Amino acid sequence: MELIVSDQIVSSRIYNGKWNMPDSVDIKCGYCSRTVNFSLEWSSLSESNIFTFSRCSGCGQKSRFYYVELRKREDEVFIGDLYVSPSAKSRKIIDGIEVTEKFHESMLRAYESAINVYNLGEWTATVVLCRRLLEGITKSLLPEGEQGKPLNKQLELLAGHAELQKPILTLAHAIRVGGNLGAHFDLDREPDEKVSKFLVDLLDYIIEYLFVLPRRIEQLHSHIEALSNKNLAGES
Repeated sequence: MELIVSDQIVSSRIYNGKWNMPDSVDIKCGYCSRTVNFSLEWSSLSESNIFTFSRCSGCGQKSRFYYVELRKREDEVFIGDLYVSPSAKSRKIIDGIEVTEKFHESMLRAYESAINVYNLGEWTATVVLCRRLLEGITKSLLPEGEQGKPLNKQLELLAGHAELQKPILTLAHAIRVGGNLGAHFDLDREPDEKVSKFLVDLLDYIIEYLFVLPRRIEQLHSHIEALSNKNLAGES
């Protein structure tokens, strides 16, 4: 069972004065992995957990949808959380990423957009957005005077500023090339799901290496330092 959290996945909602709930979602089927529209016809509405079934237009299998954790807003309208079973195996942003001075809010939005269009099966848009985010990452880490250079040159310069080793530069280069593939239409080289998945994987690795791992290491170091100081104080 998987929580559906993206507003882009919910294509329409019910507003009837008392209820605010989805009645149509565009997601991957948990059986056949096609991205299809599921129409949600809630047979009964009560102030408890409710569910319904909806059939995939691709494979014909029925998925079960749950609307749970119902709560009343200040305007007396009920809202809740939507889950689907079996899991649609939607992609999510990596754990631990947060808005910082270097990874600012616009970069997080670009990252979320890349994940959202990937989950919708928009492969060309996925690789273009991956390249766009890579550009944002390089500009956030390079001095201002080097930010206007072509992306391939920025990636070469990034190695000196971010202490990137060859494997990470190889990943970044792959995202740049994949992004070019999506940005320039070519009937013989149009991006597919496999290419998009690889690019999103690579993007996750770079974000984790540059932004998540250093912060976790710093937090661990601070924790160890605090424990060490505590022990020294106890011995004195």
